Amino acid sequence: MLDMEKFKEFMNENGGFNGHNKIRYTVLEEGYCECQVDMTPDSLNPQGVAHGSLLFALCDCVTGMAAASTGRSMLTQSASIHYLRPGTGGTLTAKSRLVKNGRHVALCTGEVYDQEGKLLVTSEFEVYYTSDNLTLPEKGPDGKWHQVEGSWQ
Repeated sequence: MLDMEKFKEFMNENGGFNGHNKIRYTVLEEGYCECQVDMTPDSLNPQGVAHGSLLFALCDCVTGMAAASTGRSMLTQSASIHYLRPGTGGTLTAKSRLVKNGRHVALCTGEVYDQEGKLLVTSEFEVYYTSDNLTLPEKGPDGKWHQVEGSWQ
């Protein structure tokens, strides 16, 4: 069984795209995930609202984690997103639920809310499982994550 707290910790500390965009995971349970981002000037489009690519990235991240929470490695296969209203200021929260967990393909829904709880985005992401065994890196005595044989990445 996948250690959800370790998985969430690894994803929050791993940096990369999520770190660059300040996306952090707040809830991870099997088949469910939430993440957040605090809006900054770098998050905005020229009209001064959340950039659409940031909203898409939130959906991609949260749905991927909801699918991977089953203990399987995956990649996004296709996505559909609906922008309902602009995201302005504060903290945005994305939530995802695993709707169908098939042998090779899964379907997750994603939603993004503003800090007042207004729904900004709805999405559906289809993921393709690349492995039935997601193994996380280990945290060493130096406090850094180290790859182990068969680990994810």
